[in-house]
Amino acid sequence: MDSIEITKTQITDAISTGKIQPFIQPIVNTNKNLVGFEALSRWIVSDHEIRLPLEFIPIIKDDQRLSENLTSSILLQLIDHFKPHNNNGLFISINIYSHSLTTPVIHLLVTLNQSINVVIEILENDDLENIDNFRMTLHYLKVKGIKIALDDFGCDKNVNDRLFDHPFDYVKIDRLFVCDIDTNLSKLKSLQAMVTLIQYFNLPIIAEGVETESVFKLLTNLNIEMYQGYLFSKPIPLGAKPYQPTPLASNDFENN
Repeated sequence: MDSIEITKTQITDAISTGKIQPFIQPIVNTNKNLVGFEALSRWIVSDHEIRLPLEFIPIIKDDQRLSENLTSSILLQLIDHFKPHNNNGLFISINIYSHSLTTPVIHLLVTLNQSINVVIEILENDDLENIDNFRMTLHYLKVKGIKIALDDFGCDKNVNDRLFDHPFDYVKIDRLFVCDIDTNLSKLKSLQAMVTLIQYFNLPIIAEGVETESVFKLLTNLNIEMYQGYLFSKPIPLGAKPYQPTPLASNDFENN
């Protein structure tokens, strides 16, 4: 079945039957110690087929109800997984569209935050319909101890505006600007300019798409704080054996 054939009805059914599940990809620090995870949706079609978010998220992006249902389902699965464990010092980062930040979803985020530190990722190109309500929501979440990250930095022309507009705690640089910096000098210089801008705001950076040691070394030389990519681990199911290096102490999340 081609992606063009996927319908909202099929996605609704996949959500209700638990076929869309959160996988987690480790995020590490400069010492390659585990500091957190990003939750990434995967649609388990069969034992031999898994659909990636790009195949179904764009279909429901503008459907507030369906987006909320998917977000709630993912959060409930994360709550069920992390609740029994000791996750001091670790965080879970979750992509959420602004229109999905409804009262039920906010309640689930606060509940999950009682088990593992929560970071919500706001897409740089997210079309904010009510900026004042959005700011109030972010303020409430921060009061509850939830942190905010700007995702896919560099993919939108209004990057400076977003950095000024909202109380971000982290910035994630998209893999597009990270891969091949060891062989592409112009891309490396572009990344250096991005990092300089972000560091001007004193915001910790998470670099996505780190796949080789040479790229990792260049990123550490830029004083980037955190890293995510296949060099460390691919996204794994919740029940899989996690990334092994020692987690940070519990107060390190608060210090970031």
